[in-house]
Amino acid sequence: MSRRIVITGAASGIGLALYRQVKAAGDIPIGLDRQQGEGCDLVCDLTDAAAIAATVEKLDAPLAGLALVAGVPGTAPIATILAVNIHAPRLLTEALLPKLRKGAAIVAVSSITALRCDASAEELDRMLSFAPDQLAAACQNRDGKAAYELSKALLNRWATLQTFELSDKHIRINTVSPGPVETPILADFEASIGTEKIAAAARIAGRHGRPDEIAASVAFLLSDAASWVNGTDLKVDGGYHAKRLGPVRGGD
Repeated sequence: MSRRIVITGAASGIGLALYRQVKAAGDIPIGLDRQQGEGCDLVCDLTDAAAIAATVEKLDAPLAGLALVAGVPGTAPIATILAVNIHAPRLLTEALLPKLRKGAAIVAVSSITALRCDASAEELDRMLSFAPDQLAAACQNRDGKAAYELSKALLNRWATLQTFELSDKHIRINTVSPGPVETPILADFEASIGTEKIAAAARIAGRHGRPDEIAASVAFLLSDAASWVNGTDLKVDGGYHAKRLGPVRGGD
């Protein structure tokens, strides 16, 4: 029986690659994106809570998976970074829970840059209790790069905490943390993180990742083959993180 899987950010990059892979596997992808095109079945502005609620109303149960792929880089306004990268995943997950079947899986696409965030677990927990306006105000002294790193650290922490919340419902949740990926927003990451740092990541790992490689990892975590994988952050970075811990050629 075909599984129905909701995918955010499905019109480009990793989201579109996942949409195609899910469809090729014989399942039914339901793509959400802010722009129309291949992969977008429902247009949804993830910065708008009302739009998210209206989109959820259009989705029929049962759903077998939720892939939270949409994300914006550090070149976006801080409020937008926080809205798309952390608030929208939480709103969508909460709203879709009644429609997720037993044994469903949730996968959120994070980033290895979350490891650069200097906030402690206690600080992250406190920030997760903030309303959107409060969190944006708390981040007003951060630049786009730091706000992006924080948003992904918050996403990881939220997913970890959700592991406990969702266990009674027999729903798994995991995160995938890519390094730099050849997507349309790679130039934005070069602008916010630094062209040399992005180039150094390619030298360390050997190259940048491809959208289909990250999508394949998300697809695995959504599948029954990953039925015993829960509460995990999977680094999909070509070994970049591991190689940085040892002798490295090419800088950091």
